[in-house]
Amino acid sequence: MRLCVALLLIPVCAYGASSKIAVIGSQHDLTAAGTGPVKSAAIDACIICHAPHNITPNVTPLWDHKLSVQTYTTYTSSTYVSGTQTPSAGSSKLCLSCHDGTVAVGLTVAQGTITTTGSMTPGDVFGANLATSHPVSMTPVDNGQLFSGLFGSSPASKDPTVLLVSGKVECTTCHDPHVQNKDAVAKNFLVRSNAAGALCTACHDSTRPQPNILNGWTSGAHATVTSTVPTTAGFGAYGTVAANACSNCHGAHQNGTGPRDLRAKEEANCSPCHSGANVSPAPLNVMAEFSKTYSHPTLTVTGAHDAAETLPVNSTRHAECEDCHNDHAAQAQPGFPLPPALPLSLTGVSGYDTTGSQVPATKEYQVCLKCHADSTNKPTTSSYGRTAGRYLEGPLPATYTAPPPTPPDQYNLRLKFTSTIGHNVMGNSVANTGNSSLRPYVTDINGANITSRPLTKTSLIYCTDCHNNNASRTISSTGPDGPHGSTFPHLLQFTLYQETLGGSSGNSNAASAMCNKCHNLTTVANISPHDNHRSYGCTTCHDPHGVIGGNSSANHAMINFDTGVVSRATTYYGYFNTGATRGCYLVCHGDNHNPRTY
Repeated sequence: MRLCVALLLIPVCAYGASSKIAVIGSQHDLTAAGTGPVKSAAIDACIICHAPHNITPNVTPLWDHKLSVQTYTTYTSSTYVSGTQTPSAGSSKLCLSCHDGTVAVGLTVAQGTITTTGSMTPGDVFGANLATSHPVSMTPVDNGQLFSGLFGSSPASKDPTVLLVSGKVECTTCHDPHVQNKDAVAKNFLVRSNAAGALCTACHDSTRPQPNILNGWTSGAHATVTSTVPTTAGFGAYGTVAANACSNCHGAHQNGTGPRDLRAKEEANCSPCHSGANVSPAPLNVMAEFSKTYSHPTLTVTGAHDAAETLPVNSTRHAECEDCHNDHAAQAQPGFPLPPALPLSLTGVSGYDTTGSQVPATKEYQVCLKCHADSTNKPTTSSYGRTAGRYLEGPLPATYTAPPPTPPDQYNLRLKFTSTIGHNVMGNSVANTGNSSLRPYVTDINGANITSRPLTKTSLIYCTDCHNNNASRTISSTGPDGPHGSTFPHLLQFTLYQETLGGSSGNSNAASAMCNKCHNLTTVANISPHDNHRSYGCTTCHDPHGVIGGNSSANHAMINFDTGVVSRATTYYGYFNTGATRGCYLVCHGDNHNPRTY
């Protein structure tokens, strides 16, 4: 009898004395000594979960708490490849016996119901829907982003403290339920500190090559920037961007409404930091740009982006932050690299090349072509300058004997830029040949030379040389770079209305014209036929991207008239240059040029 009494008085803890000492006083200690919100009349910190006798059959370690019989909705996404998760069968079911909230905390097998007071915090009660939590009871399958050791004959992570359970990721892979403060900052029973994402990167491997979306993480801004952030809910626990690392954007349990354990859905995950608040020193306010009159459809379209979508983008038209920026690898871009280099802010994203193939982006224009090339959902009308003009007639046939055919997809910029008559974005156009209007350098809003951007007849340009924030840092202002939003149509850095030569439409600030950034419009204004057309914008006669199927006879200098301003002449339509004679067939300002020579 004395022996039995002695056994009952021994503190019962399945992991031995050291584990018992660690759990005492933690939130998992439900005695009066515990620091959690739930208290009980139990005299021992272990007995809510463990007992030496009459425990749940065939469940280790000596498990006593009543198990949940809940069926769970588990994590899935278009990029998840690791198959079915069965938390009702794996060791994670032990944690869920309390944390799904369907079984009373004090309900045990050996002791019956132990009376408790207080309730678990809402964030610790997951319910049956685990779709927005990290998968558990899951056997990792190689998706190109995980540490290869997870798939060996003895599966293991990079870190000896981060352990698989029978080859599976379970709750205890990341959590030690007996020791609350191994991570002294987060204090949430992690098996190790997750500062700088050390716990996450034990399995998620940034060293594997692209198209691994994690590639470039170690030099990316979210892994290196030491700006401070709050330690309140919605941010990580560690106080700086670099220390929070993965937890800047991701959490492990019940995160928002989106996949991949994001704290919020789509741009709402970026806005807490990139709205000019919460971070010190504050990053530029990108989110405000989307409220300008003209912007990418980032705030207006939701639920259309998919991390696994194929290119070109043919579903609902969208431009989420993730379409252009890989938040694992993106960095701030110092200076002005020469085109067509990929800005560091776009590092690690997918692209679409000149042949119509999906590639890891290495050039800026490849990011733009994801939507602005062969996509079938591009708009079918557009406004150029002051009218609803469209460049749909195409080049004048060399024979001048019949109306020209309508060329394919005039909004396909891949075709325009790969034509021989186009702005030199991709390195194969010849629009600048013989162009005497070029400035020696690209200029800023004040007309000052950007000396790192020299201009010659063979110079390449960026898409963002024209399509950019009207208050961009690259033009001596203070706003974020990039085509997020603009006060001018087509997300232009300057307005087309200022393209009138010499400012003869009431614009005295003609020096800030879009075209004037690279072309000296004062020089152009004195060259025929420009001298007779000072009151018309450049895009009345010039197609700003290029002419599909164009040729030097009919489309010199990207001539392709805006049909919102001019119309077909009686016989033909277009420009011609035979060498001896040049002129145009069109109706302009009420005059039928059939033809008009210069």
